[in-house]
Formats: sequence, structure tokens, C-alpha cells
Amino acid sequence: MAKKKTAKSKKSRSARKKVSFSLSRQQKIILGSAFIILALAMFFSFVSYFFSWKADMSIDGLDGDGEAANWLTVVGNFLGDLFIHKGIGISAFIIAFLVGLTGVYFFFDYARKQLLTFWFWGLMMALWLSVFFGFFSDTNTMFSGVTGFEINDLLQQYMGLIGTILLMTFLAIVYMVIRLKMTPEKVSAAIGRTKKEIVADFSSEEEPSAEVERSDYEKEVVETLVTEPEPEP
Repeated sequence: MAKKKTAKSKKSRSARKKVSFSLSRQQKIILGSAFIILALAMFFSFVSYFFSWKADMSIDGLDGDGEAANWLTVVGNFLGDLFIHKGIGISAFIIAFLVGLTGVYFFFDYARKQLLTFWFWGLMMALWLSVFFGFFSDTNTMFSGVTGFEINDLLQQYMGLIGTILLMTFLAIVYMVIRLKMTPEKVSAAIGRTKKEIVADFSSEEEPSAEVERSDYEKEVVETLVTEPEPEP
């Protein structure tokens, strides 16, 4: 009997030691709110950074020396410099969107199965756009960022300009086929529908004009019949 009691006590102790990593509803609301606020801070920091980066070039990191012109001052300048200048350029807005989307999923307790899918394809799109804008880095490096410029430059060193363009085109096709479920049949069907809609719009516009011409002709006939003098007997 003593052995049975000790075995039961050990089982109960091991069951008590198990830690649950599931979040409570209150914790999900707090975490979701933090993600949403962080996403808004990133968005305003990124927008302001495109106008204030020249004035804030002397501020290094989170050092408080000097007044930053960014809307979120030193923190906003740090986020903009990290994600836009040193990161992936204008594609950093996709990161802010993904952070906000994560907050919405936690705040409203949505099923988070698709969240990893959004993050995967969102990061792929952000990186692709950053490398794409690297083709135009001679005019403005803010759109590609240092990361996009360096990757584009590395690809052109090994593959040349034409090879890099072909690779980027292939990756775009992969995204459209896998993520957007686009096929040549769907594209041709969409083009056919748009053609039919355009033809229907033009035909609907021509019908009223034809009716107006007919009504004008009928009026003229009636007026001529009324104004013609009756023949004398």
C-alpha cells in the first residue's frame, strides 16, 4: 500500500510540474495591443524618416545628442535608420504591416494558422522589392536600402544584369503562381471578361444615341406632315 501511495504521489507531483505555455485571454489582448502600437510607431517613424533623414544623419543610434526631426524623435530615427536605410528600404512598410497584423490576430483571438504564411510570403515580397529597387539605386538608395542594394550588386557580379533580371522575373512568377494562384488560363479568362465588359459598355452607350436619332427623325416627319398644306379639291 505504501508503494502504491508513493507512486501516486510521484505522478501527481509530475503532473503539477507541467507548465502550460498557452496564453490567457488577458495576455493575448495585452500582447496584441503591444504589437499594434509598435506597428503604428514603425509606420509613423518610416513616413517621417523619408523627410527627416538628412537632418538626423548626425544622430547615431539611440544616443540622445541633438534633437531629431523625426516625429518619434530619437526612437523614430533609430527605427527608420535600422529598417529603411540599413535594411530593406521602402519595403519596411511591409514589416510594419505584418507586425500590426500579428497584433490584430492576438487581440481578437483569431486562429493563427495563417499567420506564419503571411509572414513568410510578406518577408519574401519585402526582400524581392528591396532587391528590385536596387536596380535604381543610382538615383535614390532610400527605396532599396543597403540590404537590397548589396544583394542586387552581388547578384549582378555573379550573374550580370540580364541574369539578375531573369532570376527576379522567375521569382515573381513563382510568387504569382503559388501565392496568388495565377495561371495562364485565369489570366486569359480575366482578359476575355474585361473585353466583354468594354464591348457591353460601348454598346450600351450607342443604343441611346440611336434611339435619339430615331426620335429626332420621327419628330421631323411629324412636323413635315403638320406643316404641309392640304391639297385643294
